[in-house]
Amino acid sequence: MRRTVALPLFYAGLLGLQASALEGQSTYPNVRISGRVQQQFYAFDNAGHAASVGPTSNFFIRRARIEASGQIAERVAFYIQPSFEAGRSLSARAACEPVTIPAGGGTFTPNCQISGRSGVRLRDAWVELSARPDSARTNFFLRAGQEKRPFSRYELTSSRNLPTIERGAGQGLPGRASNNLFEDAGYLSTDVGAHARIEHTLGGSRKAILTFGVYNGQGESLNDVNAGKSFGARATVAVTNKLDIGGAWYRHDGIVAGDSSFTNSAFEVDAQWGRIGDPGLFLLSEFSSGEDATAARRSMRGFQVVAAWHARMPGKAPWLYAIEPTARFDIGDPDSDVDGDQVRTFTAALGFYLSSRSQLRIAYEGQTFQNPAIERVSGLRSGLAVNF
Repeated sequence: MRRTVALPLFYAGLLGLQASALEGQSTYPNVRISGRVQQQFYAFDNAGHAASVGPTSNFFIRRARIEASGQIAERVAFYIQPSFEAGRSLSARAACEPVTIPAGGGTFTPNCQISGRSGVRLRDAWVELSARPDSARTNFFLRAGQEKRPFSRYELTSSRNLPTIERGAGQGLPGRASNNLFEDAGYLSTDVGAHARIEHTLGGSRKAILTFGVYNGQGESLNDVNAGKSFGARATVAVTNKLDIGGAWYRHDGIVAGDSSFTNSAFEVDAQWGRIGDPGLFLLSEFSSGEDATAARRSMRGFQVVAAWHARMPGKAPWLYAIEPTARFDIGDPDSDVDGDQVRTFTAALGFYLSSRSQLRIAYEGQTFQNPAIERVSGLRSGLAVNF
């Protein structure tokens, strides 16, 4: 009788163990849906630059994205990210041209983001293959599709939670910050191509990563226009659990003034302490130097430093999760061989975390120009962001 009762119990226990083992295994394909919505408002004393930046105040949807990511098999991953952003204008504006400054002040090219592409866009879409399991200490990856070029730490930082609201000079500001300069020259933002990446775990969560990519060079969702390709390489090392250093080199190809073999190149070095949204200090510094995308290949430079302090609220406040004061200083120099053309951008922001996935930021932003003939601009920018 005891054997009759014990045998069914034994098989039931065995089936329970098998079910638990199956629950711990991944099933393929698997898909995760996420996204973000970000709304902005600005009010600047920029009336003197109205021809290039539009109105002195504006509400707009900065980003509205639905993201699909997952794995088709154990070593085959994918990511798709369409986006609606930047708002639309009632009528198209012509591309901004350099403005001549009186009294021998040279030329100044205003920030032309307001006349750029807007509406529905495909930001990222790629398939990635890995050579070894996730548990391997050293792994090799191959990715093909559309992604960000491997240049600039702050550009590669996710827009889900930017302590400065914008990486460069956003809508409403006339001058180009360093991020804008290097994007205009073809080193930043998305492109179509492929990259190979090696990741080596140093210990804990620390990694050394080396990436080498090849791209069309034309930008987001665009076919190539010549036989040339753009190449970039980036290396990062997590020195400690807090400190991460890196650097990148990029050669961009295009057609300039009828030259189908035109290339320009740049490099950057960067360092980061902490991570955005973690308690305590976040600090990022970056220096970039390279040639612009003109036939003259003018030498340009950019430097920025971003500092933030994330303080969690004690207890469980229903409406406030954390506060985060932030400061940024940026210098953009479109031609280092010419005096008087630098643009300095300053941001002082206060972020209110309504939860770990929603933030309200209010920032004072100002731009001053090395050339005294160009009117300075300052004002307020706010950003309300939700991630899910």
